[in-house]
Amino acid sequence: MSRIHRLASDNTPSGRRLAPVAMACVACFLAPPWAAAQTASPAPSLVQDSPLEIVVTAQRISQLASKTALAITAVSGEELRATGTTSAVGLTSLAPNILISTGSNASTDISIRGIVSSNTTEVGDPAAAFHIDGVYLGRPQSAGATFFDLQRIEVLRGPQGTLYGRNATAGAINLITNKPTTRFEGQVNTTLGNYNLRNVEGMVNVPINDMLAVRAVLSATTRDGTLITAGAPNTFGKNRDDIDNQSARVHGLLKFNDSMRLLVTLDGSRNKGAGPGSVRLEDFQNGSGDARRTTLGNRSEGTRSEKSSGVSAEFTAGLGFAEFTYLAARRTFDRDSTTSTLNPVSFTLSNFTQTSHELRLASTTVSPLRWVAGLYAFNEDGDMDARFQFTNFRVAPTVVLPNFEQRFVQDPVDSSSRAVFGQVTYSLTPQLRLTAGARSTEDEKSRFGVVTLTPRIAPNSNNVADVSYRRSTWKLGAEFDILPAMMAYGNVATGYKAGGYFDGDSARGDNTYKPESLRSIELGLKGRFLDSRLQLSAALFQYDYEDLQISFVTINPLTNATGTITTNAARATNRGAELEARWLVSKAGTLGLSVGLLDAKYKSFVFPVIPTRPVAIDYAGRKLDKAPDATVAVNYTHKWALADGSGLTANAAMRYSSSYVVSNFAIATPVQYTQGAFTRSDISLMYESADDRWNVQAFVKNIGDRQAITGYSFNQFTGNQVFLSEPRTFGLRAGWRF
Repeated sequence: MSRIHRLASDNTPSGRRLAPVAMACVACFLAPPWAAAQTASPAPSLVQDSPLEIVVTAQRISQLASKTALAITAVSGEELRATGTTSAVGLTSLAPNILISTGSNASTDISIRGIVSSNTTEVGDPAAAFHIDGVYLGRPQSAGATFFDLQRIEVLRGPQGTLYGRNATAGAINLITNKPTTRFEGQVNTTLGNYNLRNVEGMVNVPINDMLAVRAVLSATTRDGTLITAGAPNTFGKNRDDIDNQSARVHGLLKFNDSMRLLVTLDGSRNKGAGPGSVRLEDFQNGSGDARRTTLGNRSEGTRSEKSSGVSAEFTAGLGFAEFTYLAARRTFDRDSTTSTLNPVSFTLSNFTQTSHELRLASTTVSPLRWVAGLYAFNEDGDMDARFQFTNFRVAPTVVLPNFEQRFVQDPVDSSSRAVFGQVTYSLTPQLRLTAGARSTEDEKSRFGVVTLTPRIAPNSNNVADVSYRRSTWKLGAEFDILPAMMAYGNVATGYKAGGYFDGDSARGDNTYKPESLRSIELGLKGRFLDSRLQLSAALFQYDYEDLQISFVTINPLTNATGTITTNAARATNRGAELEARWLVSKAGTLGLSVGLLDAKYKSFVFPVIPTRPVAIDYAGRKLDKAPDATVAVNYTHKWALADGSGLTANAAMRYSSSYVVSNFAIATPVQYTQGAFTRSDISLMYESADDRWNVQAFVKNIGDRQAITGYSFNQFTGNQVFLSEPRTFGLRAGWRF
């Protein structure tokens, strides 16, 4: 079995194949002989001449969001503060066709335009690529404790197969943190709320000298669980879905001169407590009030201990004709948890290390030609040890084992990806621009594992797989300035997500699944109106998926135990429309609106035969999970200037979602459970002192205490389980600046 090499400059066959292609690609972009003969056109404007404008780097170069020819929602740090968005889940109310929730394994599950990856095990890949300052997070569990001291968030909808790659078929989310500045400053924030919520955050920015500045941030949050476990058949010390997080981040920025700098970042977080939980589907469907959030049945208290750390270095240098960027990162994720079932009780230990390297060149000259090209390498290796301890477990009609253990040891689990990419935009006229991009990607995945039984009532079985894939993706686009402040665009793009494997032995049967791919067509319109007081963006899109990856928990046909299986739906289609608006109603008021319409269905999907389902089932025409037909979000912020110079800021938000389904593929006849249409509302009021040194904010989230299903899971010992959105929460935040 091949081992995955760890350096971007490896000498493997795949590395040798990528190198000449990459050099040729870069050389082509650096010095096209015909480019110099063209008449220079103005460089893209970065002037933020409206408070609605945000500069983004979604296409690896700095652009105004209103001039970026793709579906993107950019949320500033000020808006995050006004709306009280403190986690990834809060983005659901700020962007159309987005649903973000906490899923199994404490992961952050992201659904964009009806596409979501539900396999959050050690061999799964997210469908939406999550980045922090451009660094891709391979483990979705690491995304939960990163929402503090942010400059902005960029949510990209649709396949990002050219500039981002790495399985970004649904889209990409990039968190951009605040960087060190030349000003000494600091801030302390604290939050108190129901469910015994306690949060403290601190930031200090220290300029050491003219070249070096440091910015450090600390955050600590505790909260009691919102899933009630007091009625379970044994004693619980904590409710499920609690929070006990500590996080820290330090930036060091070294400026050698005006065009050369080095940013070094260290970060770490620790999540503890009972961990996220789910409730029995029957309890949620038949209960009322708190009974709908009660985890009854075959359960005991679980424990959660997760550690995540990272170090990254980003070096940028101006070369005159282009800007050179090298971004290197190393991240670790360690997990030690106990699941909450009485029989068996399971224990999981896992450790993962990822390294990534990205080399990038982006043009800076004033020319009709703008381009970006680069190389990317990613490697993740880890191990996992899961033990299931049974008491008085019946293994045959007349055989009961008083103590019985099943153990899954996976060591090593490896995944690597290599890519070369480039994108070029050429101005045919001052109003018309054409874009072409391409990416060539190679992926390798492997695992060696074994399943043991104690006492040994059956032979050990292997969990072994070794797969590799190579795929090219591309993008063609055009954008036209109808008016100086109004642009139309169209894109045709492809996306790719690597295949993989599930539990089993490749020598005894096929335990692999194929890559998924899609072709996307998108038409959009962006503009500013009413003297730049109104900003609008609209998009129409259609996806055609091949081999869409579907994961579900059932009795594994190769191990005869509960496990996650991934299969491929031959074809699926997503089509829809989106509208986003930001309107400065007055000097004091800003109204935001987002509308998402979606029609996402399986077009051709026949379930395979498995032990719990001896007959294949045709699922064609069924809706995709977490894909509501319509979502509408309205957000209004109003500011009052008081006579003494202080100010009040009020924010009210409402989000409506039509019904959607979550699927139970684990039983003999798969069914889809419907979450009915619902509306969720939030409100907050903040007072800021005249000298802008301190503030206090009162907030209420989910005013109507609406509880909604956000995910589904199955376990042969606990039955049908659903994950729920958070109940009503309220509290006070206070901040002090110096």
